Amino acid sequence: MRQAAPATPAIIYDATRLFIGAASRTPRGIDRVDFDYASHLLETWPGEVFALLPTPWGVRLFDRARSARALSFLQAHWRERGDADHDPALRLVRSRLSGEDPGPAPSRRAQGGLRAAWRQFGMIRATGPSVGRSARRAAPHGSIYLNVGQIGFAAAMTTPWLRRRPDMQAIFLVHDVIPIEHPEFVTAAGLRSARLMLEVVREHATGLILSTEAAHGSVLRTLGRVPPPATLTVPLPIAPVFLSREPADPGLLAQRYFIYCGAIDPRKNHLLLLEVWRRLQARLGVATPKLVIAGSAAAAGGAIMQQLQDCGALRPYVIVASGLSSPALRRLLAHARALVFPSLAEGFGLPVIEALTLDTPVILSDLPALREAAGGRGIYLRPDDVDGWAATIETLAQDDTALAGLREDIDGFRPMTAPAYFETVRDFLLSLGPRRVA
Repeated sequence: MRQAAPATPAIIYDATRLFIGAASRTPRGIDRVDFDYASHLLETWPGEVFALLPTPWGVRLFDRARSARALSFLQAHWRERGDADHDPALRLVRSRLSGEDPGPAPSRRAQGGLRAAWRQFGMIRATGPSVGRSARRAAPHGSIYLNVGQIGFAAAMTTPWLRRRPDMQAIFLVHDVIPIEHPEFVTAAGLRSARLMLEVVREHATGLILSTEAAHGSVLRTLGRVPPPATLTVPLPIAPVFLSREPADPGLLAQRYFIYCGAIDPRKNHLLLLEVWRRLQARLGVATPKLVIAGSAAAAGGAIMQQLQDCGALRPYVIVASGLSSPALRRLLAHARALVFPSLAEGFGLPVIEALTLDTPVILSDLPALREAAGGRGIYLRPDDVDGWAATIETLAQDDTALAGLREDIDGFRPMTAPAYFETVRDFLLSLGPRRVA
């Protein structure tokens, strides 16, 4: 006798990215989105919620209480509610902004793998030992499998059981298909992962969540499935940490600096920023504004990171800051002259939304997804217009009146908040109803 689906379907939340994220000292933007999804569902979803992970015993489910303990560990580990004043990475940025140069940071590569494994073991210790339950056998009838992480290699391991559970809805948040559209920006492994993710979505997806109409169009074109899955297009929500306001920081206000936030890789166009700062330094000398690059090298970004760290005469003016906690990043963003974001391709652009939420002006590439996400606010330039970027940054570095006018332009920006976002997502998930099984 077929098992009846509950009134509110259970959520089977693919937590692979969150487990991988425990290996990092601080979260990336995509990690914050994943964390906020999991937190909201655990706190508010009226039905059952299970975390799903690949294990040596197969793909397993872990109950709500264990999942909540894992998120509590992550929140503390990433210092999401910490005090920015206690962040060593922020102290280093402060010293560099004031003209001190502590020299190159000691290399951690030799112990990097051990440190990462120890952090992940910390999550296991925090949640308690368990092998979970078989996803295929234990998932309640009519459940919703939800994948927000978009890691192709992982999804290829965590989804095959869905073939034997045709009663399941399978929903994917697809951020973009940029690695497939622009393979020149990723490593060979990154391209394989993106292609695997696309194949998983093509085979299993009954619904997609997308963040901009620009991403919606490119994802469905690349997916090429007829008929396409059901879709919801809604802007990503701002992480709660960026909604908190602090008193002005006089030390940071005294520094005229610009900030870039995000992973360091070819797609983000850091080399344009280096050329811009070379021109500014040639023109302005010691009056050159500082550039804080807040991010870590992605898989394809090692060579760019090396250039940023070995930038010779620009070293006093270009500061690479890895490992910033979210509260520390919020403080740096809030006091910057502007966020610079010369990306060559984007599906959304979370750092732009974070800056605008903090009333920080943005100078960004003229890309459809960025115009859509930012509501047209900011200064838009071609990502290859070195002269335009240099002139704009020089003006905003020196002209307080021009900066005030730009702040007026962004006044009134209201980001998508988590309550509104997740209410929309909830309605979409429930609208799908039970899956019809032939």
